[in-house]
Amino acid sequence: MIGGAGTRTTGWASAVGVARRGDGSIRRMPSVDDRALDIARSQRGLATRRQLLDAGVSPATITRRLQNARWSEPVAGVVDVGTHEPTWHGRLQQVLLATGPASWVSHRCAAYLHRFLDVDEPGHLDILVRRGRHTAVGALRLHTTLGLADDETTAVSGLRCTTRARTLLDLAATTATDELERQVLELARRDRTAFRQLGGLLARYPTMPGRRRLLTVLARQPEAIEKLGSALEVIGLPALLRHGAPAPTLQYQVRDRGGAAVKRVDAAWPDLWTILEFDGAAYHDTSAARRHDAEVRDRMRALGWTVEVLRFADLDGPRPAQIAARLRERAATTA
Repeated sequence: MIGGAGTRTTGWASAVGVARRGDGSIRRMPSVDDRALDIARSQRGLATRRQLLDAGVSPATITRRLQNARWSEPVAGVVDVGTHEPTWHGRLQQVLLATGPASWVSHRCAAYLHRFLDVDEPGHLDILVRRGRHTAVGALRLHTTLGLADDETTAVSGLRCTTRARTLLDLAATTATDELERQVLELARRDRTAFRQLGGLLARYPTMPGRRRLLTVLARQPEAIEKLGSALEVIGLPALLRHGAPAPTLQYQVRDRGGAAVKRVDAAWPDLWTILEFDGAAYHDTSAARRHDAEVRDRMRALGWTVEVLRFADLDGPRPAQIAARLRERAATTA
């Protein structure tokens, strides 16, 4: 076979793996394992049979390596060349390779990849595939779609994945309302662009399962939801709203009587002269920080503000309901 100008080879997949140049010298060709490793290096040690065949690895060679256990085939059509330890991410890679380019990690698996609040590593795999355009993968249950727009897909940890906004829309149909609310707030806090994209997706998919639930959750959030600044706020604010607290102004700037800035607080009800501070250990767990917090809060109280403080330890207790009740009482007396 002619490999190029002045070069005669004995075959790309020849047993000796060499090419003889026109001057008679020998040039070593990549071995079967070299070619397989080159493909698998960026795919967590995996390669499809099609990729191996395209690289010149013969079907007989693939079969021999599988039979002698040098390679394995964890999913039909996907070969593990043995360079990587088995991982959850690797399992996702296997399925994406098996189902082809029109497939994406989705739902709770995508939420885990995006590090959504309170999402543990799922015990099952969620893969979204284009309807009628994918290879069957054993008994794995796949989600199907007519297709995804470019702004609904991304890559996370080298894996094709739905975007944060699309992931939230997919989760809405099967996620409890309280958890969905936390996810909405988390998205608003971490990725304002993705949060704004939700509106476009809701308009794009008027019959999407879970759409009504997501609209309900979005409708009851404060207008300044995108200003949320910490994980405690993401969890604590819904707790107050569920107990009937009126919607606050987020990231409110408190000023003294001369107009000078005192502090930008997490949430406030200016008409009720009430401030809410979320006291998270990440920012307040030193004696110096706590002394400073106490001094600033005393200063705000001297200006006439009622200062409520909510900590992580309070979330499972009665305090959110108590704060919400006091806010409702103040609202009733000022109406």
